[in-house]
Amino acid sequence: MGPALKPFQNIAALFALTAALLPAGRAGALDPSHYTVTLEGRCRPGADGATLTLRVYSSDPNFTLPDTPFQKVIKEPREKTGAAVFVRAGSPGSAGPPGKALTENTRFLDLEDPSISETARRLSRGKEHVEAVERFVHGHISEKTFGIPLIPAPAVYRGRAGDCTEHTVLAVALLRRMGIPARAVVGMIYSEEFEGMRDVYVFHMWAEAFHRGQWVLVDATRPGAKQPSRYIAFTYHNLKSEAPLAYLGALSALKNLRVTCP
Repeated sequence: MGPALKPFQNIAALFALTAALLPAGRAGALDPSHYTVTLEGRCRPGADGATLTLRVYSSDPNFTLPDTPFQKVIKEPREKTGAAVFVRAGSPGSAGPPGKALTENTRFLDLEDPSISETARRLSRGKEHVEAVERFVHGHISEKTFGIPLIPAPAVYRGRAGDCTEHTVLAVALLRRMGIPARAVVGMIYSEEFEGMRDVYVFHMWAEAFHRGQWVLVDATRPGAKQPSRYIAFTYHNLKSEAPLAYLGALSALKNLRVTCP
């Protein structure tokens, strides 16, 4: 049996823990089993762009997973206890055009702040806008650290420190300021090796952007080519408040998680 997801007290801190995945990150004295789930079974996400079918189980009967542009829910069979979702990671699920909300300003994006507007204007000069944002955010946040609560994008810009949460907030702010619909995603990412453990999923935050007629996976903690089959999305974060109700509801159903390659 894979390690259980331990109860957490500070939801914002849950994703701050994943800074250890960053190249310059560190896990300190934190127990990795608090924020990792072992991948059981023989299959592994590959580098060839192939999809991966997974069974994700929670002991909470209300657990579910969303369709996204990069994962498709196949079935949700009845369970005696808890809930299981079979999901095809890396396969398009829900890939319709974005709504107006994905270009709106929020308290945590603060699109009118000069640091955001001026940086977005500068990055808009090139041809590859999404890639430019990824590279800029990755380089600008020079101190790869964790433990920072959710803070507004201008504060991330000025502080130049953070984990996957700060990378995502700043990336979404810049993308929206450039007129590119974008949203924050909360979930897990697969890692071959993490803090002495092999083949684990680590809690993570990243973004999705709708650019040139298609959805793009944006992860400023690791700019460049992506392997969507490495990601499992739990829910979206609207970045309007620290803990939106939909976000809280999805995370509260994460109990004793198991991820299996059937």
